[in-house]
Amino acid sequence: MILSHLQMIEYIGSYLKEAEWANNSYIPTAEEHKEITIVSSGYQNTLIASFAAMGDVITDETFKWALTMPPLLKACCSLCRVMDDIVTHKEQDRMHVVSGIQCYMREHDVSEQQAYDLLNEKVEEDWKEMNLESLRCKDVGRPVIMLVLNLARAMDVLYKNKDHFTHVGEELINHINSLLVDDAILIY
Repeated sequence: MILSHLQMIEYIGSYLKEAEWANNSYIPTAEEHKEITIVSSGYQNTLIASFAAMGDVITDETFKWALTMPPLLKACCSLCRVMDDIVTHKEQDRMHVVSGIQCYMREHDVSEQQAYDLLNEKVEEDWKEMNLESLRCKDVGRPVIMLVLNLARAMDVLYKNKDHFTHVGEELINHINSLLVDDAILIY
């Protein structure tokens, strides 16, 4: 079993909490928002599901480690969530829970730009934390650590300056071509 029952309850519960916030037009504190949306984003589940493709490198202990949300995973999931919030918060054209940007603006009475600046600093802090934890972590092998770092790198490509995930354009297509097509041509 990849995800425990408790993990699924927490994941589904985070969606229910977001729905409650949206239905009640509730604007959570930045901390409340972060706590719930790190879970609802599914990045931890994405990493755990990715273990299935890694073969014998993955053990039961690897899954147990990931389910505890260790510092490396927490920093990665935080980075992914914050980068997503930064580039997508203006795209909310339907009833939806407010973004981290909006929560921070309201809670601290700051401008949108100030909130962007602060959350971009949070991204930098998360990168530093991931780099430090990738060196400290002895609980899992290097391939697992690299998988976590590579998810963060992928999010950096998808969300660095705009939402390339939702609005695929030439820049992302060029990244994919250089990664998959151009290298294949060189090998051939």
